[in-house]
Amino acid sequence: MAQERPDLFELLNLAVTVTDFRTGRLRRANAAACALLGRSEVELVGTHWQDVAAPEERALWNKEIHRPGQRNPPLRRLIRLRRPDHSTVHVLVTSATVPGPAGREILSQLQDVSDEITANDRLRLILDNTPVSMFLVDRSGFVLASEGLMDATLSRLAEHPDVSVFTLFEDLPDAVGLLQDALAGRPLHHVIEAFGRCFDLHLAPISGPDGEVSYLTCVATDVTEHQQALATLRTRSIEQTLVADLGQQALEGLDATTMWTRAAQMLAEHLGGAAVRIHELDDAGQRTRTLADVSPADVTSADGAQAGVGRSEGTWCTPQLPAATVTNGHNLVVATGRGDRPSAVVEVSRPPPGPAFSEQDAQFVRSVGAVLGAAAMRFRMEDEIRRQSLHDGLTGLPNRTALLDRLDRALRRARGDGTRIGVLFIDLDGFKTVNDTLGHQAGDNLLRLTAQRLEHAVRPADVVGRLSGDEFAVLCEDIDSPTAIEAIADRVLATLDTPCVLGERTVLLSASVGIALSEPETADGEDLLNAADIAMYAAKRRGPGRRLAFDEAMRTRLLAQITDNDELRRVLSDDELVMRYQPIHDIDRGLAGVEALPYWLHPHRGLVPPAQFLPDPAHAGLRVPIDRWAVGRACRAAARWEDERGDGAPPPLLNVTVSSRCLVEDRFISELDLLLSATGAEVRYRLCLQIAEREVADDEPALLAAFGELCRLGVDLCIGDYGSALTTAAAMNQVPFRYIRFSGIYVDGVDRSPVHHAAAGALLHFAHELGIRTMAGDVTTSSQLNTLRAMRCDLFLGPVIGPSTARLPRLPRLPRLTGREDAQGTHR
Repeated sequence: MAQERPDLFELLNLAVTVTDFRTGRLRRANAAACALLGRSEVELVGTHWQDVAAPEERALWNKEIHRPGQRNPPLRRLIRLRRPDHSTVHVLVTSATVPGPAGREILSQLQDVSDEITANDRLRLILDNTPVSMFLVDRSGFVLASEGLMDATLSRLAEHPDVSVFTLFEDLPDAVGLLQDALAGRPLHHVIEAFGRCFDLHLAPISGPDGEVSYLTCVATDVTEHQQALATLRTRSIEQTLVADLGQQALEGLDATTMWTRAAQMLAEHLGGAAVRIHELDDAGQRTRTLADVSPADVTSADGAQAGVGRSEGTWCTPQLPAATVTNGHNLVVATGRGDRPSAVVEVSRPPPGPAFSEQDAQFVRSVGAVLGAAAMRFRMEDEIRRQSLHDGLTGLPNRTALLDRLDRALRRARGDGTRIGVLFIDLDGFKTVNDTLGHQAGDNLLRLTAQRLEHAVRPADVVGRLSGDEFAVLCEDIDSPTAIEAIADRVLATLDTPCVLGERTVLLSASVGIALSEPETADGEDLLNAADIAMYAAKRRGPGRRLAFDEAMRTRLLAQITDNDELRRVLSDDELVMRYQPIHDIDRGLAGVEALPYWLHPHRGLVPPAQFLPDPAHAGLRVPIDRWAVGRACRAAARWEDERGDGAPPPLLNVTVSSRCLVEDRFISELDLLLSATGAEVRYRLCLQIAEREVADDEPALLAAFGELCRLGVDLCIGDYGSALTTAAAMNQVPFRYIRFSGIYVDGVDRSPVHHAAAGALLHFAHELGIRTMAGDVTTSSQLNTLRAMRCDLFLGPVIGPSTARLPRLPRLPRLTGREDAQGTHR
């Protein structure tokens, strides 16, 4: 047996060593063992196992493998041995004590398991360092095996190995429920939350031979970061949708108040338990009014219940911050609008114990603030456009559109309340003169001053508007009688009559006011305003500074005038105009001349006097051709005047009324020069052109130049209807007027009324002091004639003097006038 043993020892492919039991030294090592340990048998024999073992396991080797004096059963142990090249080999040592030639020996089989150990270590490394945990659970809920990183789970299992998972994890009902469902035979895949983390859980039941589930494999993957990323993505998607919806709502025309409220509610709901306030900012960045104020209690949750948190009165951030900022984690503020001039500030507060705001929350508030800022700028621009469209840019008063809108609404209220609406239509007298003489800047200042005066003159609830040019209107509600609206009109006239200073000039201003009062059936504000407009023009025709209430007869006359104007466009071509001559007597009852008057020989109405058909001078297209025709016809007739006066007698007066527009018409002066020469004006007659005082008051440069040219041609000038306008002494001083014709209001009652008598006397004295001859028109009674003659009026005409005729009257021999009464007159 001793002779066969070495052969067998050497022939074994297994690594085998023999160790002396008593000394613990190696006595033999076959070739396989030498290859495993990286040493020759010579190097190994006589060494201790501690010499080839890894240093940290030498004591273990000595204790477990070498046990002198004991008879040990076979022992299996995994140890690490060190090679001369310092590499380590994992060896599974199976040792047994056997008898040998020199006593007991330790026979050891060495099995290299380095690859297995390495693979196992790598697997362990993977399991220990990946978010995957694996468990094997039996039907009773006991964990038979577990691997992975679920430290909280593993620590519970390690501390309580004899407790079922159904009891051990009863604080995680969702997870226990899934385990029970899987043990019922259903494979499951679910994401759960546990220990503050998120896990993707795969449960697979394993059936036994009887077909019943015996075991359950669980693979849990830590997907916390993934779930957080998904949650963040979902939150951002929701926030982007909310911001987009808010932007869409702002673009679709929500009013600003609704937009602010919706934005505040959206922020409060999305940020959960937050209170939101939005304040308007002034130019200095200070809060003014509150645009929206939403507390958690104002926000309805998804199930329709109100949030349980009461209104927060916490500390709010200061608004002087350009972008959203976290303050102590529980307050956010963002300014909206332009960066250099924010228009509002959004303030969000969620005091403890609510969670602090995250950077994502701050970004959301910034996005909402950006939308609100853009929308606020849009609303501001729209408000400005709307304001400009409804307000006059010069005075800031409501314009015609806005005034008509208010008037229509007031009429609807009045019909419901049974009240009446009054409208004043106001037109300034002489405004064009201010514009032409002082400049448009002065005119603009006058319009602004007029607007201020009107607002002070009317009642606080009345609405003053500017219609166009120098036209204004006043809307007066709750008018109980015509007297009430007339009182307002009188205050307007008195206020505007106050002198005003424009630059260094004092200007006297007056206005004409038309009054219209609604009836129960009045429904259209435009009709009521037009009625006041018609009344204003009727008042202006009576003279400046007057008011007149509308009546339907005015509308009838206006419609007739419009019809007449249409017909007047053809009268010249159809020879429907004829001339009539009104005699003019002097103070000695002699015939001093005639007034030439154009009449309309209407095919249906007969002979129409000029007062009933002549267009307003403003309608130059109709009036000027008639004026030119009248001057031409009168001068050519006067050239054939039968004159029985002796030589040296002054030529008789030929008075023709014309408009100022005619005098400044192109070629009028040059054509008149030719006409006067052709008709022998210096010998046969003396032409006097009469211009209404209200037109002389316009005092425009072109008209003053025309006056000078007319005087150069030897044409006399007469102010007609004197005393009805505001011709000042300065204007009289600029124009060489030869005659003044009193307005009819001074003639009527001059023989009965001390006031009229005094007024007429003052005008006569004024004219005579200037060397101007006076003419009284419309003298209807002998008493008037005698009174005026006693007051030394120079010329007279009217029904009491004589009727108008189709032919010029025969001129009797007249005495030559001397001194002040000389035909040439004495001028200033």
